[in-house]
Amino acid sequence: MLANERKKNITDYLKNRKRATIEELLPVIEGSISTLRRDLNELEKEKILRRVHGGAELLQDLTEELSIFEKTSKNIQEKEKIAAKALLKIKDGDIIFLDAGTTTGILADLINHSQKYLTVVTNSVTHLSKLTDEKLIVYLLGGRVKKVTDAIVGSQTLAQLSNYQFNLAFIGANAIDEIHGAMTPDHEEAAVKSLAIKQSQKSYVLADSSKIGQMSFIKFAQPDEFELLTD
Repeated sequence: MLANERKKNITDYLKNRKRATIEELLPVIEGSISTLRRDLNELEKEKILRRVHGGAELLQDLTEELSIFEKTSKNIQEKEKIAAKALLKIKDGDIIFLDAGTTTGILADLINHSQKYLTVVTNSVTHLSKLTDEKLIVYLLGGRVKKVTDAIVGSQTLAQLSNYQFNLAFIGANAIDEIHGAMTPDHEEAAVKSLAIKQSQKSYVLADSSKIGQMSFIKFAQPDEFELLTD
């Protein structure tokens, strides 16, 4: 099989799976491990994929936004570890902002069973349905519901959010870079995230390791504005 054909097969496979191991990709090229690694290195230089431990993943379009359904099925164990770390940062009496997202959604479940007295402000309808414990005081921001990510966004959301102050904010991100900071594809979600961080005494960005070193369309926080919680 010619090099161009092998690389096309690898790219097509990753378009369907997003991520694959070396073992999964070997039958795709019908070649040796050394040939596969050479192809993967070349595709990485061409910025088509990124090498990860034991395999490779397709680089995401900077403006692409996965649906909440697609995100829910990705890196579940890693997200659970991150949410557990985040819960340890919360103490009785805290006022927190809980951003829309799948990792923050897992954190919402943990908060609901934590037996802590908390005030929680969120821009996620999904999170609201999870925060049912009587010890929790919960505020849902108003605005337009962005169906793809289940996030409430817009000028009304920002106006309400500007009236609140938080001890802690827990924010989701699509990409993290040590120079550029935290990023997301959507400018309206970025505005909510950025304002929540400004209104908080301490802010945490929750992102699994697949998002580290990636880039997305809009930066919402500088690296020194948050602490990263990752697996």
